Amino acid sequence: MKKFWLIFIFTFLKLNAQTYNVTGKVTDENNNPLENITVSLMKQKDSAIINYIGTSKSGNFSIKVPPQNEASFLQISGDKLKTFSRKFESIHQNENLGAIKLSKELVTNIEEVKITVSPVKIKKDTVEYNASYLKVKPDSKIDDLLKEIPGAEIDADGKITVNGKSVSKIHINGKPLFDKDGKTELETIPASIIKKIQVTTSKTKEEELTGRAPITDSLTVNFEMDPKNKVGVTSNIRLGYGSDERYDGAIFFTKIKQDSRLSLAAGSNNINAGLSGKTGSGAGIFSTTIVNATYSNKFDNFDLERLNANYYERNSETYSKSARTTFLPDYKLDRNTERTGDRDLRRLGFSTNSILKLDKFTNIIFNSNFNNNTTESTSDNQSVTLRDDVLLNSSSGSVKQKSVNNGFSQSLGITRKFQKERRTFSASVSSNVMDNSGTDYNLTTTIFHQSTEENDYRNQRSVSKNQNTDFSFNARYDEPVSDSAIVSTEITYKSLSLRNDRKVHDFDTATGEFSTYNSLLSNTIDQDINSLYAVAGYDLNKTKFRFFFNANLEINNNDFHSFFNNDNIDFRKNFIFPNYNTRFVYKFSSSKSLELSNQSDFTAPQMTALNPYIDLSNPLLTTQGNPDLKSTWKNTSSIYFVNRNLPKHMTYSTSLKFSYTDNNVSDFSYYDDTGRQFRTFANISGNKTLSWDGRFSKTYKWDKNEFRISPSFLTSYTHRKGFVDGVQYTNTIYNIAPKMTVRLNLRDILDLTGSANLNYNFSNYTNYRVDKTRAAQQNYTIGMVNYFLKSNLYFSNDINVTKNNNISAGFNRTSYFWNASVNYKFYKKQMTLRFNINDVLNQRQNAIRNIGDNYIEDREELVLKRYFMLSLMMNLNKFGGKKN
Repeated sequence: MKKFWLIFIFTFLKLNAQTYNVTGKVTDENNNPLENITVSLMKQKDSAIINYIGTSKSGNFSIKVPPQNEASFLQISGDKLKTFSRKFESIHQNENLGAIKLSKELVTNIEEVKITVSPVKIKKDTVEYNASYLKVKPDSKIDDLLKEIPGAEIDADGKITVNGKSVSKIHINGKPLFDKDGKTELETIPASIIKKIQVTTSKTKEEELTGRAPITDSLTVNFEMDPKNKVGVTSNIRLGYGSDERYDGAIFFTKIKQDSRLSLAAGSNNINAGLSGKTGSGAGIFSTTIVNATYSNKFDNFDLERLNANYYERNSETYSKSARTTFLPDYKLDRNTERTGDRDLRRLGFSTNSILKLDKFTNIIFNSNFNNNTTESTSDNQSVTLRDDVLLNSSSGSVKQKSVNNGFSQSLGITRKFQKERRTFSASVSSNVMDNSGTDYNLTTTIFHQSTEENDYRNQRSVSKNQNTDFSFNARYDEPVSDSAIVSTEITYKSLSLRNDRKVHDFDTATGEFSTYNSLLSNTIDQDINSLYAVAGYDLNKTKFRFFFNANLEINNNDFHSFFNNDNIDFRKNFIFPNYNTRFVYKFSSSKSLELSNQSDFTAPQMTALNPYIDLSNPLLTTQGNPDLKSTWKNTSSIYFVNRNLPKHMTYSTSLKFSYTDNNVSDFSYYDDTGRQFRTFANISGNKTLSWDGRFSKTYKWDKNEFRISPSFLTSYTHRKGFVDGVQYTNTIYNIAPKMTVRLNLRDILDLTGSANLNYNFSNYTNYRVDKTRAAQQNYTIGMVNYFLKSNLYFSNDINVTKNNNISAGFNRTSYFWNASVNYKFYKKQMTLRFNINDVLNQRQNAIRNIGDNYIEDREELVLKRYFMLSLMMNLNKFGGKKN
């Protein structure tokens, strides 16, 4: 790895050795400096970008460029400002343009030079990137574009963050294309048809239609297609077959005609992939079939935002082994488990979202959704429990399950704006019905080796029926009290009914049927929850800062009735919760801001924790609820700062968060001499967490090349309290996770990415058999693409090395994962032939260590190993009457 970093640095320094500076200062007509005005240096012949930058707060700029032997031009542009252009026949010295004034007239052609859009624009809370400046592979999808945005990350679980903030929505031209979470779009839409990427604060549909300022802290990423691609057809086909009968096929079709869009995505594979064809990293080996069709259109005043039908099928094979050590005050328990299983899931769904515009002030919103899920699974389990290396019990068995779940939801809403600006009203009603039925067959044997207690043998059939019905009503009114302040009132009513029925029958050898009713394991639960929320809010939104405060009073009534072991249990719990949420945002400039927030929430205990019945369904775990539990109070405070420094191609952010919990619901457990766990629940106060997150990204550009360095650092301190074997303990956890990512892109030659990250975790205990635990994981990745024959031929290699320093014996501590492919583009670059090898070394492992409050668990699961595949990919796009 040391050689890799040395080569990286040497190559960068060599290529960046000789540069000149083009400098100047940009002002308005009154000599006031203009900040974040985009300054771009482009080649005269084709407008290819040489380098770009943004002006500083004082209006200054300085662009570094290599020697230029051919004609180029400098373009300075801003919204609603006349574009300035200066031509250079060549550049072999520093150039100082002095003061440059931009007037308010908009001119689209200067000195007969083609004008291009700015690389980056910042408009209020939206940052817009020009996709043509982001370096990606020829066959890249839009998820690769997203990764090129400074501060953007996509982790192994698919969670997306930008400068530390989570992304909740992915849109194409302002709407979801295939599914609501946008994952299909990310992995299937070609990057080549995207013109702009916009990152903005997420808004609800009501906030969009009424113009209300968003309250959420999450982000939306919108990919805008090139206007010339907004009329036409895009179709992509992928076909692949390989060793071990591995296969992969998919088709994507989208027809766009102004406001009308018809999209179809379908695929099937057995390489642990979704529609993208990218081999997944999840546990198990599975095959997947997906069909997804979406239609949207506008008809005068009616906007059919989304009409969707989808089918999903997955057949999976799993295997796992785990070793868990539970620390008790006087001894430790070791539990070793092995599981194998097969699971078949089939899901069919329909959904629609639409808006009817009654007039320029009033909109009707309608949403509906239906899902049908059918799951069939079988699993075999074996486990042993040891106390200080002495065998206490062993268990083995098999479970066969089948369940059918149907869900239907719908909502109807209205939004209304008034003549008075920022006066708004919205209201909605919604309902949701879920019905689930299932049948389980359970054949298990549990042997107690150090006790005279009778062993546990089970051969049972369990039939369950569950139905959840909820209804809600919401209304909100906003009234402006000044030119920048709004007072809001909101009321919400929710009604939830839960009906659960479980009947268990033991196998009767005399009749050969499951005919013996088991009253200990059978039960019926009826629960009704009625909640009323009253909210009052104040929102002050100035040019430089924003402050809002919401106070919420929640009244919660719970009626609970259950029938267990021929016993009726009835109780009622009422809660009154005062909650609040406040945030202050200060904008030092359009690119630099500071956020302060504080939130207080009360949460009622779950009914399963309150219900005093005794649950004996697990032979090694007996659970009983505690009806005296109190509600939990949590207070969270955070500070967040972000700076997108365009003049220096630099972005950095930092956040500090602290939370404190009172009356947290904690397990209260003890173990008997057989190793069986008895669990109830208790309140405990004093849990707290402090975390700090810092991220930095700096890009160096020269000619058509770039080098990016992106370090980040995450650290946290957590103080937890709990109970184990009837004794209170404390657990103080420290976590340190530094990461370094670098990227070198030499246009048409090399694309190289490397990262190294460490996750170090250590815990200190009181009232434990041990006083501390340690765990460390190292992860190194290298991704390299080499281009030949004018980028028609390219080789791709991705290497990942993971090392778990403290994992138990019997688990692989180090995993090597190497994927390689050779790709050739032909037929006007519309087709690509690919030969790829998954897991070249056949060394991939999936071992990980988890540290809980009172345990350490090492786990290893079945993963997809080495295979070879030959694939053909076809991009048959046609826009504006021309093939793309």
